[in-house]
Amino acid sequence: MLTGAKPTERLASLPRTRKKIAIWKKIAIVFSALMLVFVAIATFAYSRYLHSTGEIMPGLYAVQNNRNRMPMVNFFIMRAGEKYIAFDAGSDSEQTQNALRRLGISPSDVIAVFITHSDWDHVGALHLFYNASVFSYDTEFRYASGFAASVFERPDSPHYTLADGEIVELYGRSILTLHTPGHTSDSISFVVDGRYLFTGDLFVNPNLARYDRELQIFYQTKILEMEGVQYVFTGHFGLFKSIRLFHWWFG
Repeated sequence: MLTGAKPTERLASLPRTRKKIAIWKKIAIVFSALMLVFVAIATFAYSRYLHSTGEIMPGLYAVQNNRNRMPMVNFFIMRAGEKYIAFDAGSDSEQTQNALRRLGISPSDVIAVFITHSDWDHVGALHLFYNASVFSYDTEFRYASGFAASVFERPDSPHYTLADGEIVELYGRSILTLHTPGHTSDSISFVVDGRYLFTGDLFVNPNLARYDRELQIFYQTKILEMEGVQYVFTGHFGLFKSIRLFHWWFG
């Protein structure tokens, strides 16, 4: 004997089945839309404040390096008299060379490179600046292969180690060193002329810290309490021209 619902019962259940299918289709569409929005927001949040290569204010330039065609890191070049000072050195030599060519800046005119920390995406193109003196904090650089390789490729150029609170006077610019460890042990920030703050990866998510998460959070808070700073430059979020916006974003 055949069992199961009668034909009339099965027919009666079809509208309910179709309704359930329609509901699940709508849920799938909404979920897919939310995922697309999430991806768009994540991409926006990561790259919104990364600057394309160019002059971002008079005498101050951003250089963007990409990875897999996605914006990845900025470093910055500041005019100092007739020469230039760089803060970090990018990740990719070819991209950096092309960027400098577009900016009309010769690598030989960069007379100093201040390294915020020794991760490869901040020092990978350091060897291009063959006339520059290099300034960094004296902890990790001897053991970080990316940084060491770049230094050894430019053996005739001097390398100076900096202490917390040390000030370098260079071509009319005053550069204050602040040791801000956490992301790495050699992480430092630089305050130029009391107005321009270069933070490297200090404000990258502390959960990505490879040295000390809590220490990174401590120095993030300490930096946010600084007075007199007008412009804040970061390696992965670009330039904040308003300290209030910077406080809102990271505070």
